[in-house]
Amino acid sequence: MSQKNNYPKIAIDGPAGTGKSTVTREVSRRLRLKYLDTGAMYRAITLKLLREKVDLSDDQALEDILQRTVIKLNDKQEVFLNGEDVTEEIRGAAVNKMVSPVAAISRVRRRLVEMQRAIAAESGGIVMEGRDIASKVMPDADFKFYLDATLAERARRRWKEQNDKGIILSGEEVMAEIKNRDSIDSKRDDSPLTSVFDAIVIDTTSMDFEAVVDKIVDTISADLP
Repeated sequence: MSQKNNYPKIAIDGPAGTGKSTVTREVSRRLRLKYLDTGAMYRAITLKLLREKVDLSDDQALEDILQRTVIKLNDKQEVFLNGEDVTEEIRGAAVNKMVSPVAAISRVRRRLVEMQRAIAAESGGIVMEGRDIASKVMPDADFKFYLDATLAERARRRWKEQNDKGIILSGEEVMAEIKNRDSIDSKRDDSPLTSVFDAIVIDTTSMDFEAVVDKIVDTISADLP
């Protein structure tokens, strides 16, 4: 293992609606490793920019906010924006709509990737999930996984997730949102969503949560000393 103390670095990438967050959280619990949801960090900075009504084309305003914004996640995966608990607010419809455009801004990505790399370097092993973990944030990861699923299944999962939280959207609205996020994430110039050549691709369309977690944990455990 490249990570200190022989604990592994594990990267889990994939588009929206593939179950990355819940799967990664359980993988980290089973393997007793630190977990980082990088998507929550992009959601937090998106919320900050929405609150301050920033013009996303204003580089100076963006830089100013990035320099005075502190994003932290604790072991419970509660998200704090300059000390304020925004765990629930970052999952709302307004942030859902804007997170991909914000995440496509190179200045934002550079700053957050810097934060994420620092967290990985300080950790005695970590499971990190996002869209550019294996390709950009942690290319030296010991294990790389890419979760995928059909568009219809991803939209169904996201609709259920939103509905369970009381966010009422039609299936068509959720499908359009997922399609838009896919387009932005895969076409952005700076570290687009991609499956690196050495990643293990898992199609989760017809797999339940436990089966996906088992596959990842079994793969990692088989290679650990």
